[in-house]
Amino acid sequence: MISGFMVLKNVLKTGYPFVESIAACLPVCDEFLIGEGYSSDGTFEVVEKIASLNKKVKVIRQQWPSEKKYSVITEVTNVIRAKCSYDYIFSIQANEIIHEDDVEFLRALPETRPDVNTFSLPFVHLVKDYRFYEDFRLRFSKNNKDIVAVVDAWTLGPSKSFTKSETRRGLRHPRRMLQYIYKGIEWTYANSISSPLSKAIYLPKPIYRYWSLFPIDYLEKCQKHIDMFGLENLRKDMEALKNHSDDPASFWKKAAEIRRKELGFNCPTALGTVALNEHPRIVRDLIADASLKNYHVRDEVLDSIRDL
Repeated sequence: MISGFMVLKNVLKTGYPFVESIAACLPVCDEFLIGEGYSSDGTFEVVEKIASLNKKVKVIRQQWPSEKKYSVITEVTNVIRAKCSYDYIFSIQANEIIHEDDVEFLRALPETRPDVNTFSLPFVHLVKDYRFYEDFRLRFSKNNKDIVAVVDAWTLGPSKSFTKSETRRGLRHPRRMLQYIYKGIEWTYANSISSPLSKAIYLPKPIYRYWSLFPIDYLEKCQKHIDMFGLENLRKDMEALKNHSDDPASFWKKAAEIRRKELGFNCPTALGTVALNEHPRIVRDLIADASLKNYHVRDEVLDSIRDL
């Protein structure tokens, strides 16, 4: 059985499609834990409603640390991760949506490879329908206490206590340390994810990670990242995009160019956008409706959660 988990705070204000994210993940999971950071924008009321509609969902309110650092998200994520009760864990974030074609494959992972501890999954990163990055992220794992959220919670990995313990063991056994160094070179320069305990899994569709769906929400998210993490480089991005906010077509083209440059992702024009019918079905109306100016919670998506 699978425990899904997510943390969020004031994501309604920043336009994360979090209701769609939760709804898309529920068919994969046997329980779904939400760490809610005492939002002030209506986010809590929405997730409370979701929990009332589906008994899989459990909402746990938590105070977020006030420090401006990426590790804040890791800290609050691991509070929720520790409460997962089933054999496998699945970490998903509030702007990530699982394609409906992937549900059966994800549900079957524990049975498909019971010998594997952790699974890396394919992600495509988008602003609206513009592709600006792709990668694999370790998000699905056996519920081993030494596997936790790391960095800024974008991936799972070994806990600090486990890493320290393994380092001490390595120092006591020089041959083991040489093996670690060799593997370190492989993982640094030629990572094939070849460990029998950790596998990269291809899904029918990648997991869709939407940095933003609407210009006003994109700018709001930039401001939130500046406020929370002190990312002043985003202020320059905001200034470059403000003049395009009334023209979505030029806004998203410019936003994608900025994100690609920052991440070193040079995407050919012909591959730069994702066709509407390739997106998860649950989010297509948000992408297709040119009259929408910002994200809103749709009653039809809430209604569907009852039966997931």
